[in-house]
Amino acid sequence: MQTMKTYWLEQGAGQVVVSRQVAEAQTPWEAATKVTGKAVHGRRDGPFWVRVTDQATLTTFKYAYD
Repeated sequence: MQTMKTYWLEQGAGQVVVSRQVAEAQTPWEAATKVTGKAVHGRRDGPFWVRVTDQATLTTFKYAYD
């Protein structure tokens, strides 16, 4: 069983950050899905995105959603 990690999430539309929050999840993908309530995928050029930062390692992950 994996332990829960704490992630800092920023949601954006275009180039503007519209929301910031903290979530606990096992993976950054799960944190992004939990916060957005949407199916997320690897970030490409798209209007809606989420940047997830692992608070322990400061590693950043980028996802997009429709």
